[in-house]
Amino acid sequence: MAQFKNSHDSHSHSLEILNLIYGYDSFLDNLSSIADMGCGDGLDAEWWATLQTQDDPPEPRNYKVYAVDKDINRIDPSTLKFNKNITPMQGDFETRVVPVLVDLIWAHDSFQYATDPIKCLTTWKSGLNTNGMLMLAIPQTTYLNKISLVVENDNQLHNYNLLNLMYMLAITGFDVHDAYFYRKENTPWLYAAVYATDRAPLPTTTTWIELANLNLVNESVRESINRYNFPKLNELVVTWLDKSFYQPKS
Repeated sequence: MAQFKNSHDSHSHSLEILNLIYGYDSFLDNLSSIADMGCGDGLDAEWWATLQTQDDPPEPRNYKVYAVDKDINRIDPSTLKFNKNITPMQGDFETRVVPVLVDLIWAHDSFQYATDPIKCLTTWKSGLNTNGMLMLAIPQTTYLNKISLVVENDNQLHNYNLLNLMYMLAITGFDVHDAYFYRKENTPWLYAAVYATDRAPLPTTTTWIELANLNLVNESVRESINRYNFPKLNELVVTWLDKSFYQPKS
């Protein structure tokens, strides 16, 4: 994607999460199919398609991986030749491209290009099995000592922070009560890992107070809403995949 100088830089960045996921055998054991939305050159898709267990000797997991992109010709033909577990799917990931439900949607450095984020998340949720997971990483502008830290990009139409991302996920049917969020300090990257529910999407007019009354937000958000009638970012407390707690400073 345009965020990095080349595909290897992008893949190196995604490996920060992928290597963490590799340690969760019980989670990986429950996966069989994955959709990589905005797969670019397909290096992340290849990681999933060639993933092995930590057994001795290791066994291939043989995930079925759908590599979705508007230009699947960017994927090295040798990757597809030697990785039969990868199925390239050319199309716009804001529409239903993958013909089956999957267990995991992987969206690294791609969601920021969605022209209609609510529609995109609704579409992704409809393509997941119940309790399937969406994992995404998106850039956001971060300020450090009045200096702006932002990943250079083109065609990005929307800006995100932890709260507006959480809100969009909640109204489109994802579980943000029992979910994982993180932004590494002094970097512009925001991460989320959320489960799909069997709950229908809510109207876009749904308020934070209504989300709290429906018990669709975590305790820190609810406490902030009860105090101010809206959530404050610096009072938000969330958990990341490594079980560490994270509280934004601003």
